[in-house]
Amino acid sequence: MKMFTYYKELITVTFVLTSLMTFSQELVTNSIEKTFKMTNSGVLHLDNKYGTITINGWDENRIAISIDIKVSNRKKDNALNLLDRIQPNIKASRDFISVTSEISERNTGFLSKYFNKVNPFEIDKGNVEINYTVYLPKQAEINLTNKFGDVIIDSWKGKLKVNLQHGDLWINETITNAIVDMKFGKLKCNSIIYGNINLKNGEMYVNTSKDLTLKTAGSIIKIAKVTSLELQSSKDDVVLEHIGCLYGELQFSNVQIDSVDREINLSMKVTELRVLNIKDQDAQVDINQESSNISVNISGLSFQFNAQLEEGLLRLPKSFANIETNILDKSKRIRHVKAIYGKSGTTGIFTINGKKGIITLKE
Repeated sequence: MKMFTYYKELITVTFVLTSLMTFSQELVTNSIEKTFKMTNSGVLHLDNKYGTITINGWDENRIAISIDIKVSNRKKDNALNLLDRIQPNIKASRDFISVTSEISERNTGFLSKYFNKVNPFEIDKGNVEINYTVYLPKQAEINLTNKFGDVIIDSWKGKLKVNLQHGDLWINETITNAIVDMKFGKLKCNSIIYGNINLKNGEMYVNTSKDLTLKTAGSIIKIAKVTSLELQSSKDDVVLEHIGCLYGELQFSNVQIDSVDREINLSMKVTELRVLNIKDQDAQVDINQESSNISVNISGLSFQFNAQLEEGLLRLPKSFANIETNILDKSKRIRHVKAIYGKSGTTGIFTINGKKGIITLKE
């Protein structure tokens, strides 16, 4: 028994030592700082990978760029070799700055941009960091590309274009104009006045917007307030707290609207839509649907109702007046339904067309 215990302890100690040797990493770093003249009419292009880009606006007519590079490896020589091969390419002309993270191939002078041709086992998110901190005029234009890293924007209000993969985008200020293309990340923004956002397999949280165009897939969307929203949604969970107008196409999504002011125009397929409140008494609602579940609270509204439906289920409150139902095709169960809700002489219109599905208008 003692001999067994001795060997067991010896094996345990050997395993611990081996693990420490395996996971021990040498860390080497390099810092680069550059400053150039730039006005509010200036433009920054920045392409990066494996690091965070932090943008700060200021009132000075110059741009300051700080680059912090970190490389880790079990062998210090390998870490130093890789660090030497990472050379950000900075080009500056009048009011235009271009920065690209580049790395040379091993034992060659050829530059492979964006790490696309570098051995993926040699460079990965775990052993390389290239972090940028940028100060530039508050109204300058920014064009960013980043993979496997976040983008953080503070105290800046210019025109933004971002292509981001496997990272989060944090915007703390009101952005006048934003074009965002994101995959596998989270977008959190205080306010985008005019925005065009393409989001796949991510999350989006926006407080306010005036005019927003969204193309989303496999994502979670929550918007507190937007005046006009165009939404192309596929397999999303969407919550819109307060919108003025909504247009778009929904497929295989779940959408809840807490409050809408005046207009809904949607094409839907296998989607669940819940509208809890419509503010304008003469609202305009136009929905084409297939195999969808639609529930709309119509309390306080007045409108003319028109529906052409194939199969499916239509539920109307008893307070509807002048209900007319005409069978257009008995074999296909196609019918046309007309009715009036609320005050007579209203200019509000509800039009719902499609096949199958469940449509419920309730008070």
